Amino acid sequence: MNPPPEAGRLARLSIALIVAGFFAFVIGIFPELVRLNFTPGFGLIQIATFLFGIGLMTWGAYLYAYVTRNRAQTRRLRHDVGLRLIASGYVLCCVSAMADLLGIGSHNYPSSAPFLGLWQSGGVLAGVLVIMLGLFLYAMRVDE
Repeated sequence: MNPPPEAGRLARLSIALIVAGFFAFVIGIFPELVRLNFTPGFGLIQIATFLFGIGLMTWGAYLYAYVTRNRAQTRRLRHDVGLRLIASGYVLCCVSAMADLLGIGSHNYPSSAPFLGLWQSGGVLAGVLVIMLGLFLYAMRVDE
């Protein structure tokens, strides 16, 4: 049985979102590739750009897993847990990267530039790992 044509279009859109998110992430991390490195160090725009890229990749991966999931099967608890882990992982990425702006980081934002240090980078990495775990739980196929 072939999937409806809307599913194919939505799957292609989700792949395009993943690719666009990856390019936004790379531009956020390495802005000198496109000659947009205006500030020394890591600035607020760079942080926002790579978070936007992570968000696009997350959204695209979820959309692809949603489109390719068998709709005849009932929705299980692991799908709900996976969705919540995906969302929680992205929130962890955003809070970790913007810690100085939120006032929970080690540097005060008004007096110094935002800082993306070792702990913030570790928080972003932990958030990405939680997103990947959530996507694994959501997309996992089990024969019934």
